[in-house]
Amino acid sequence: MINQSLNLHPRICNKCRANLRQGFTLVELLVCISIIGILLALTLPAAQAVRQAARRATCLSNLRQVMMAALSYESTNQAFPAGDNGDGMGFLGPLLPSMEEEALWEKLRAKPTSGQSYQSRWQQISETEIPVLLCAASDPEENVASLTGSNQYTTHYYGVCGPANLTTVYAKRKNNKYRTIVSKVYGDIGLQGLFSPLKSGQFRAKQLRDVVDGVSNTFAIGEISTFQTSENIQIPQRTAWAMGAKYDASKRVEQLFTVKSITQPINSTSTKLNSVPFASNHAGGAHFALVDGSTQYIDQNVSLDILKIYSSINGKEKELGEPPF
Repeated sequence: MINQSLNLHPRICNKCRANLRQGFTLVELLVCISIIGILLALTLPAAQAVRQAARRATCLSNLRQVMMAALSYESTNQAFPAGDNGDGMGFLGPLLPSMEEEALWEKLRAKPTSGQSYQSRWQQISETEIPVLLCAASDPEENVASLTGSNQYTTHYYGVCGPANLTTVYAKRKNNKYRTIVSKVYGDIGLQGLFSPLKSGQFRAKQLRDVVDGVSNTFAIGEISTFQTSENIQIPQRTAWAMGAKYDASKRVEQLFTVKSITQPINSTSTKLNSVPFASNHAGGAHFALVDGSTQYIDQNVSLDILKIYSSINGKEKELGEPPF
């Protein structure tokens, strides 16, 4: 009996030891936490890059839809919509039916109610959000028309009004300046873009035949989904998507809302309302649609000369330089 008891004792001790060894020691736990931390550090940047790429692809798709709507309108009406219809409605309004927003277009076409101005009418209708007009990479506050009303939505895709005032190196060499309406208060207005006004200060719808520089060499619509404030402009100049321009007492265009002149490089600081630079939250550049319907990501380091050349429909520049795309 004694021998049997002694023989059972080691088995009991081994079992106790086995029970005591279940689980991690403190050192093992710290090692596991460190490994998990390293894996997360390696995974998160890759996941963030994937999200950024997806947002950029969505933005590019949105811009392409807007440009396709413009080309569809041109095919039906033998002209693109004017940058402004003369009553302050911008070029995006007539494109609504091609973007599956027929009901909203009917509201835009209706006359203002008694005592209501056209401008207030456009602002009221802009209280409806149109997702295809907004970049997926933007923050919620960047979707709001901060200049005209906190309850109105803006657009991130603006008509190109053409180059203004300052000439390119090529134009200087040829003693040829881009046509411009000079405005020291709101900024100069280009007259040689797809959605630019005439010298008289009134807008006219452009046709494909007006794009003599070539539809694959001319910007039509560009992205402004972020805004760099400056000492001159401390409030982001985001306006209601339905608005186009504002006129002075002599019925000449004075302020541009959803069309912009090109006088500054991409992602630069804003100084004037009429020439807010094209800019985005995508690292290093912004998206543009060309008149032929193609869409391109344009690097912010592209020279201002090249931007101006590709933003004019009839600059007739023979030396285009390196394409920006």
